Amino acid sequence: MTLVYPLSWRIIRHEMRDNNDTWIFERGDFFANLTRFPIPFDLKKVDIEKLFGTTKADVVTELFRVGEGKLGYYVADLLDKRYYYCGTSENDLKAKFVELGIG
Repeated sequence: MTLVYPLSWRIIRHEMRDNNDTWIFERGDFFANLTRFPIPFDLKKVDIEKLFGTTKADVVTELFRVGEGKLGYYVADLLDKRYYYCGTSENDLKAKFVELGIG
């Protein structure tokens, strides 16, 4: 599935791997910079959370609060510090982006 969304938004999956609780921060492909933030050419090496004044640990804390620790997909708007639980499938993720007017 292909989704187009702003750099300030992150897709995070919460899943169990080998009986370990794991939060996976997805890395999308760079399309265009429509923010006021200067973006280095190689986004794969950039701490995106730091660009927006937060950390992965802070994001996970907020995601846990909104989703009550449920497994599945989450999205984080790092610019406006808003966090959402989407559901367990990629279709749930896509539906949440549509609901939020993104993509």
